Amino acid sequence: MMYLYHYFEKERGPFLNLSDLTDDEAIQVQIDLAAQSEVYAKRYSTKRYANVKYIFDRRIVEKRAYSMFIRKGGKPQRQVPYYGILSENELEEGYEWYLDCGVIKIPIDEFDKGTLSFTYGDSFPTFKPWMEEEPKYNLYTYDEIIDILKKQGMPPIRTENMSFWTDHTYIETQIWSDETIDKYR
Repeated sequence: MMYLYHYFEKERGPFLNLSDLTDDEAIQVQIDLAAQSEVYAKRYSTKRYANVKYIFDRRIVEKRAYSMFIRKGGKPQRQVPYYGILSENELEEGYEWYLDCGVIKIPIDEFDKGTLSFTYGDSFPTFKPWMEEEPKYNLYTYDEIIDILKKQGMPPIRTENMSFWTDHTYIETQIWSDETIDKYR
């Protein structure tokens, strides 16, 4: 059976998206995370300009994902997604992303499949915010990712020699609805 795993910092709670915040609020969260050097799921530095760039890039990635999802017939109920990992098992790597990691496991059958999209690997390198034009890399619907999994199987587990930017070690899920999420908050 397939599950969506959502990893999060226990202190902050699950199913949060920086893009739900104002720019100033999101930048401050990033600065606070950067100050906690042990937290992997931080971005950039305590310098405001670096975090402004990250928030700007993140909004580009999410707009590109939203646009592509609509074109593929997706039915998002949110402008920005929540994130999870599609897998049959918990991802050990996920626990390294947070200082005090929590995880929520949800059977994929609990979701309206029309509100889920997937990237083979992380959406940030998939949608390359530093490129002016939208990349041709793909975001997949539920049916498309199932077809890919039948042909290719699950991505390999990350090793020391693998790169976040080029080696896909998990399938990221973008959850475009609050409906199922609200049951697990």
